[in-house]
Amino acid sequence: MKLATSSPERQRENVLTAAASVGADIIGWADDWEVSGATDPVSRPKLGPWLRDERGPYDGLVAAAVDRLGRNVVDCLNAGYKMRDEKKMLVTYGHDGAWNLDDPADENRFTMETWGAQMELRAIQRRNRDATVKTRAAGRPKGKPSYGFQYVRNVMGGRIDQVELHPHASEVLRNVARRILADPDNVTCSSEAARLNRAGEPSPADHLAVMYGKPAGGRPWSPQSLKNILLSEATLEYLMHRNRPVLGRGDGHPVRLCEGLWDRATHEALRNAILSRKAPWTRRSNREYLLTTVAMCGQCHTRLYAQTWKDAPPR
Repeated sequence: MKLATSSPERQRENVLTAAASVGADIIGWADDWEVSGATDPVSRPKLGPWLRDERGPYDGLVAAAVDRLGRNVVDCLNAGYKMRDEKKMLVTYGHDGAWNLDDPADENRFTMETWGAQMELRAIQRRNRDATVKTRAAGRPKGKPSYGFQYVRNVMGGRIDQVELHPHASEVLRNVARRILADPDNVTCSSEAARLNRAGEPSPADHLAVMYGKPAGGRPWSPQSLKNILLSEATLEYLMHRNRPVLGRGDGHPVRLCEGLWDRATHEALRNAILSRKAPWTRRSNREYLLTTVAMCGQCHTRLYAQTWKDAPPR
């Protein structure tokens, strides 16, 4: 019998044990390491194709635990009932044999385990929110560092003790800013993103991955992401929350973590140079759309427009 699995690498031993208990062979692994357990199993990059029947025939699904299938009751039940309706096996470590969701006892136990996984997720989310609020109130950063900066920890895996300019990334941004300010008519975020890509400069996502010992994914620089970085007050190294500086409780001034990439005057000059440039073309359509040329972004005051995707509704 052939099974596909959603287990991470560290739990393969449990998966192999569960598969052996029903006399099954593993034909494929779906290791969605970087995907949250709260994500719908059908939309996961590795497990999703199996559930959408895009990877060929298989006899069932095996996981290290029910909560490895998902952290949402509806998502887990949908995956379980899909296996049942298609006459495929569903096996998890810690359960004797395959799940039989036609049996009330097995169905109730499966539902209770998925409910427990969802409650655990909610507790984790609540703890993370509380820790974020507490850290922000203390004037300390939490989360990923802004491009151009790096965190310093005196103890590996411990709290962030200091924020510093990244020697290379900070110079990349400063060079981009100097080039735009020197010739704002000809040097734009688009031309600079293209130049960085030609030079092989790692994009912010790849730079962050390499900083934390992960392989670069080869993602290119995007003009919009470069524009967002340059316009953000995070370049002044303020403690940020929802794209706005966090104000200190005592004096009401923005909380500064370390030396910024440039001063306030340079930031305003760069902002004016980028935002004052007009697009050489306008979006046209053969029919009227709601809010066309009316809806504006509350942050940068750029006109909003619909963005369409091949496999998703417009947004």
